[in-house]
Amino acid sequence: MEQLTGRVAVVTGAGSGMGEAFAKAFAAEGMKVVAADIQRDALDATVADITALGQEAVGVPTDVSSLPAVQHLAAAAVETYGGVHLLCNNAGVEGYLDGPIWEATDKDWAWTVDVNFWSVVHGIRTFVPLMIESGQPGHVVNTCSMTAVIAATNMYGITKHAVLALSEVLRNDLREQELPIGVTALCPGTIATNLFHGSRNRPAELQNEVETSGAVRGRELREEMHAVLSAGMPPSEVAAKLVAAVRADAPYLLTDHEWDEQIIERHRNLLAGAVGPLAGATGGAG
Repeated sequence: MEQLTGRVAVVTGAGSGMGEAFAKAFAAEGMKVVAADIQRDALDATVADITALGQEAVGVPTDVSSLPAVQHLAAAAVETYGGVHLLCNNAGVEGYLDGPIWEATDKDWAWTVDVNFWSVVHGIRTFVPLMIESGQPGHVVNTCSMTAVIAATNMYGITKHAVLALSEVLRNDLREQELPIGVTALCPGTIATNLFHGSRNRPAELQNEVETSGAVRGRELREEMHAVLSAGMPPSEVAAKLVAAVRADAPYLLTDHEWDEQIIERHRNLLAGAVGPLAGATGGAG
């Protein structure tokens, strides 16, 4: 989707971090932005920053884990601007980090998977049919993670592997039907965001009634990782890369090369599990 000016972009998780940067970057390209976030004050601040520059934006408070809420977001976008051309399924949380995966509660799973994976499903089910019906060029961006292309080590990684697979299936289905809608799987590395403070918006009904044995370590780990992210790439830099990726219809966008060795190691290990010689391998007698 090379032409962005005058088009409409919906960005979830737009109250801070990458979502905020994406909303501002697309607005700067002349797009009309529908910003969504569960945290109202942060969302209002993003919209205020955009409109203060004379650019067009509206905010729609949205719990992306809820299909009706995402449907409301789509209806608001259509009512305000007449349609949607670009969807950024960007909202996410760090999720369960409190111990081994078998100790996660039903509520830990629900919170993490509903926000990180089901929100993307809701976005695709709700917005892609609208894009198809319009007959105009469109694009979908699904925020995965560099953890989606290395060996998963936690529940967050599980959900991001799933989002990457979903993005690939979506892109393939759209291409098979020769529809003018691109898909980019965004895999950010270490970015200066509030990802590891996602628990601040964990719904009360999904809080564990009894603190789990690993909860204290989980809180410590979140603060340690937040400090690591604070020194990461600025979200505005990711946004600039994403604008270029959308224009180029790039199927994947990895923000840097810091994770290359882990990516290669995972694929080496995958290939090492193959039964028999690798395809194309040759051998000779000694």
